Amino acid sequence: MSNALGISPAVMINRIVTRNATPLAAHLGKVAELRMKLENARAAEQAQAELLNPAEPAAKPAMVTGADVDRLV
Repeated sequence: MSNALGISPAVMINRIVTRNATPLAAHLGKVAELRMKLENARAAEQAQAELLNPAEPAAKPAMVTGADVDRLV
């Protein structure tokens, strides 16, 4: 398995679901749950950045690699 930097976020979420031995019938639901957790974590980071610097609007953190998913989920 390659490192988390060379993996896209969507692939990383699928690997997490597979690693947790999720039954095939529940796979899609678990992917949706992890995507929701990821979006909530991104929104929380954005809100924290806005609290730290209210004069400048903060953008959601970029999701570029699987390492970003590991950090947030």
